[in-house]
Amino acid sequence: MVEYFSVGSKEPSFISELKLVESENRLRVKLDCILNSNGMELPKTGNSTEFAVVCTVVTIDLILVRLGRDKSTLRYEERFVLGLFAFLITHELARRTLADLGAAFASSALEVFSTEDIAEIYQLGKSYSRLRKHKAMHRVLVHTISDWLNEPSEEHLHDLAGVFNFCCRPN
Repeated sequence: MVEYFSVGSKEPSFISELKLVESENRLRVKLDCILNSNGMELPKTGNSTEFAVVCTVVTIDLILVRLGRDKSTLRYEERFVLGLFAFLITHELARRTLADLGAAFASSALEVFSTEDIAEIYQLGKSYSRLRKHKAMHRVLVHTISDWLNEPSEEHLHDLAGVFNFCCRPN
């Protein structure tokens, strides 16, 4: 019998790759259930970066559907919060799937907004960096998003939409 692994040896890269694919597939299956119940579907993707982008976009769309809102009618402040949520969701998905974070950020922003909003997207990126310095707020947002991604359920979608709605309230 040939010994493929020795005790204490580093995990072969194909095993790590299989674990990432399995993690992505598990999330896809969980998301498909709630998306189907909302008349949506998760498009097929070719790699982890594309997966992070489409998951971000459908999550943003689900939040808006849950709140009965339309992206085109959002006030500037609400669009700004939407963009920050997109960055937070993308970051968490990229972390979980080892996606290219820079490419995922750029693609997600362009999918959520448009090329005409480049100046806004650039400003969002700077604000996202500042948000990370507000540790308590950042922790709550990341925790809520993480709960959603761990278990994409109606309850966690309700919580995610509620936090988004709370963040959109005028001071």
